[in-house]
Amino acid sequence: YKIPLKVLVIKNNMLNQIAWEQMMFLGNPQFGCELQPIDFAKAAEAMGAKGFRIERADQIETVLDQAFATQGPVVIEALVDAYEPLMPPKMPADYAKNFRQALPRTPGHERIEENIAREPAKSMMDA
Repeated sequence: YKIPLKVLVIKNNMLNQIAWEQMMFLGNPQFGCELQPIDFAKAAEAMGAKGFRIERADQIETVLDQAFATQGPVVIEALVDAYEPLMPPKMPADYAKNFRQALPRTPGHERIEENIAREPAKSMMDA
């Protein structure tokens, strides 16, 4: 099929929404959220589509231009940091308390701590 469908897969090898909910809503370290890696670009090609991969921010424009210039179905796999905070614009006090309680026991907590020390996440944590 030559359907001009373009799909963007934001890949971090995690069920990140669930991991952050475990920490913020429940105060528990994330558990059971890691996924086995899959190469979505190669999987797309195995099924007859064209696959592209974005590994660094400086590749975004070039890869998107190539993908949108491609006839037929395309899958664009964009790698993102699994430890980048997935946070609301303003964190309620009980979420912040739960998060701080869960963080030290969470796999990758050092990377998460580095990321929440940067803006805009820092302002969300301090709110």
